[in-house]
Amino acid sequence: MFRSATASSLASRFFISINHPRIAPLTIPLASFTNHAPIPANGTNHQLHQNGSSKDDYNRRKQRTAGPLHFIAASSFLSWFSKKSDDENTPESQLITIIKRSILSIQKEEYQKAEQMLHLALKMAQDLQSKDGITYIYDIMANLAMEVGDFAKAEKLFVNVMQRLFSDGFLEDHIKMLHISSKVAHLAQLQGHLDKAAQGFEWTLAKLEEKLKQLGDDNAKEIRELWGITKNWYAQLLMESKRFAEAKQAFLQAYEAYTEIHGMLTEEGLTILNNLSVACSNLEDYASAERFLKEAIALAAQIPDLSEAGVYKANLGLLYLQQGLLRQASEFCTFAWRYGKQHKHEETVQQASYCLEQIKAMEK
Repeated sequence: MFRSATASSLASRFFISINHPRIAPLTIPLASFTNHAPIPANGTNHQLHQNGSSKDDYNRRKQRTAGPLHFIAASSFLSWFSKKSDDENTPESQLITIIKRSILSIQKEEYQKAEQMLHLALKMAQDLQSKDGITYIYDIMANLAMEVGDFAKAEKLFVNVMQRLFSDGFLEDHIKMLHISSKVAHLAQLQGHLDKAAQGFEWTLAKLEEKLKQLGDDNAKEIRELWGITKNWYAQLLMESKRFAEAKQAFLQAYEAYTEIHGMLTEEGLTILNNLSVACSNLEDYASAERFLKEAIALAAQIPDLSEAGVYKANLGLLYLQQGLLRQASEFCTFAWRYGKQHKHEETVQQASYCLEQIKAMEK
């Protein structure tokens, strides 16, 4: 005789909602060394070139690339200094080299080495009285602290960057400020300050939506990307607050924003699909939960060596388990366990093992 699993018996482990600490792009892109002036009050536009690729926006440090921080092609980054001197041994050129090496170390996950180089770069920028360079280095430091999990330090550094931008004349709704606002809200979430995080996300989203209404489609890509990133983080907050219906809607919006820019075959998009399925399962909308997971599994099969593919299989097994479909649950959880072992993905193995243990208990 089979016995059914109660909701409470599965609640503690039902579904993994993959919540990677995704790093949005550097607030001050490398190109900003070419011109740091904001849009002044008289309306003259000196807006900085920004990194429009949200491969940086949505990356986890072990996903898709070697690291979360990519530097833009050196042409725009170096142009300001190259106008001054073609000598590679100038202090400015040496500063640029150290900054580039620090970012490369972050991409290689050599975080201590990156930290040391950034402190050296900061001292050099201070000696050169490079206001732009100092602000930019603080921004990299903040992203690095966020990446390694030192959230309090990251928040302090981001606030420092924001204050420096304010002193340069940037308004609170400038895109650079909104990038920082989104990150600070996410940092509050990661530290468990959910009310503060919610206020930050909602304020940032409102400002971004105002900008989206003002801009045409050709000029809205960066705003749309940041809006999608913020929606995804906000959806994760809503999940923590058990506001599952709102979380589902936010994940849907984040997924639409991400895929319209980067297409369907991305790890980040699949992560959102998985978390969307988790929201549906908490709403007991099992048909939608199954549909989103199957879509993620089908897309994951087209991405080589995707470590999270096993998690999606295990989650589908647990979804079948909750509905008492033991044969289907056993099939998917067994596959996930083998996949996790083969790819040495401990999260998958743990989730699949839990699923198989529950199946055995229900068969007694």
